[in-house]
Amino acid sequence: KRSRIAYSDEVRNELLGDDGNSSENQRAHLLDNTERLERSSRRLEAGYQIAVETEQIGQEMLENLSHDREKIQRARERLRETDANLGKSSRILTGMLRRHVQQRIKLAWLKQFLLTAVHAAFLWEV
Repeated sequence: KRSRIAYSDEVRNELLGDDGNSSENQRAHLLDNTERLERSSRRLEAGYQIAVETEQIGQEMLENLSHDREKIQRARERLRETDANLGKSSRILTGMLRRHVQQRIKLAWLKQFLLTAVHAAFLWEV
């Protein structure tokens, strides 16, 4: 019975690799894995920091673009108002020019009438 127990313990230890070296190997393996895990964690943390910085930069850019859009919209509105005012000014100047031409024509007719009247007055007196 004891030999079977001893034999089964030896077989179990062989199958499980439970000898003195294997304990050291497992410990070294665990330390290796822990070190890899720590490196991976540091990389993930660095990647997370880069993502946060990128998000902040993106947010600032969106805010700047929003301000620029507002400026462009205000400038476009002022341009439309200026265009409307230029249209009004053009119509006013066209009206003023038309009245000026009409007054010159009237003045020319009046001048012609007066010259004709003076000429007629000379002809009747002579």
